[in-house]
Amino acid sequence: MADRFHIIITGEDGRSSSFQFSRKKTLLTAAACLAVIFSALFVTLSGGGSLFTNRHLNEMVSELQTELSHKEQAATLYEKQIARLEQSKQVQIESLKKEYEYKLNNQKVYYDLENTNLQLENVKLMNSAISDLHARSEMIESVMTNIGVEIIKSAPESPENSGGPFIPVAEPSYDDLLKKVDTYLRTIEYMPLGKPVYGAITSKYGQRTDPLNNKQGFHVGVDIRGKHGTKIRATAAGVVVKAFRNGGYGNYVEIDHGNGYRTAYGHMQSYVVKEGESVTRGQIIGLVGSSGRSLGPHLHYEIRLHRRPVNPAKFMQVADLSHTLSSAVNTDVQN
Repeated sequence: MADRFHIIITGEDGRSSSFQFSRKKTLLTAAACLAVIFSALFVTLSGGGSLFTNRHLNEMVSELQTELSHKEQAATLYEKQIARLEQSKQVQIESLKKEYEYKLNNQKVYYDLENTNLQLENVKLMNSAISDLHARSEMIESVMTNIGVEIIKSAPESPENSGGPFIPVAEPSYDDLLKKVDTYLRTIEYMPLGKPVYGAITSKYGQRTDPLNNKQGFHVGVDIRGKHGTKIRATAAGVVVKAFRNGGYGNYVEIDHGNGYRTAYGHMQSYVVKEGESVTRGQIIGLVGSSGRSLGPHLHYEIRLHRRPVNPAKFMQVADLSHTLSSAVNTDVQN
């Protein structure tokens, strides 16, 4: 292969020019030019890509900074709102606390007033009860004394091994009156009181003209009018000691109440208890009739104290008063 080559250039006028080049130098020159061209292209392309990348990153950083700034502003706003809510909540709590304390104080004042009013009312009721009990106890004591009923006395207190200051009492206390009434009630607990059957008394206790023979005699009980079949009740608790057909008494029941008291019931249509049976005050023991020596349906009723007849009318009177007194005591205790 030749080391040189010629380049002939012909012009429009027909002239030609010839150039001679060395093959080795030409190739080196072309390679250098190509290298320069490629280097320029590489530099150009590399510089443009870097510029593009940096600008993109700057834009992203700017956007992130803007977003971060917005979030920081939002966070600050939220913190302020939370602080305001906490402050408002605290104000509401303090307001509710003051309102509760105010209502609590008012309620306490109300209850104090109510308690004071109740205490005053209790004092009034107590004074009224004391006055009422005193009057009733005096009345029943007078009646019991008039009919000769012995009042059960409490055992006297021994003065030995006692002492203390003397404080005079102007009037009986409520407790003293209750003890006094309790003594009366214990006295009459086993006494035959009240009517065994409701109805008018047709023949009183004492001397009378006998209704069958018109002769003067002594009536040891009272006769109480009643209809056939009317219920007859025991006037006190006790034990039935007699229940049989007793001659002129007809159908007859006798009850032992203890403390020397006995009651007898005659002319009954029938009796519903038997000897040895325990009965309570008010328990039905028979029915009104006209058996035995009788002119019509009624109950012959007797009270005996230590086997001697006494006037039942007086015990009926005490029964009415004792019922009133007992009701008063129960009412006072409940109040």
